[in-house]
Amino acid sequence: MKFIKTLAVCLIFLAMTAAQTFAGDIRTSTDLLDSIAACKGKQVVIVNFYASWCPPCREEIPHLINIRNKFSEDTVKIIAVNLDESKEIMQEFNQKAGINYNTYHDSTGDIQGFFSIQSIPFNLIYSKNGKAVYASPGSIPESRLTELVEYGLLN
Repeated sequence: MKFIKTLAVCLIFLAMTAAQTFAGDIRTSTDLLDSIAACKGKQVVIVNFYASWCPPCREEIPHLINIRNKFSEDTVKIIAVNLDESKEIMQEFNQKAGINYNTYHDSTGDIQGFFSIQSIPFNLIYSKNGKAVYASPGSIPESRLTELVEYGLLN
């Protein structure tokens, strides 16, 4: 009987883990929009478009890492959309760069196309209340990112 209970608990845990993994996967612009909308009323959202071959992107990544360290995941959600040629290139780069926030590979170009991203890095920042407070190409200095997050937490 104890074995059956243990097995049942394990199966429930596995099912919950699989559901969470699927729910958190961003593959299309609709997935990204749903993820942003889910944060309304809870978190500031930073959406960062980047690639490993982009020097300004590589310059900006330490700023985003520091923002992740400054603000809890309960208050700020960072979603990075990678535009590299393959997911493997992205994963290798992310590991070397020490990225500590969620990254997704835009394998089809759907997300980049939907947002009409012409140059990277490109950042979108949404306030806690779901309003777009920033949308611009180019690297953002950490001090400006901090200001935008703090503004987004209040508005």
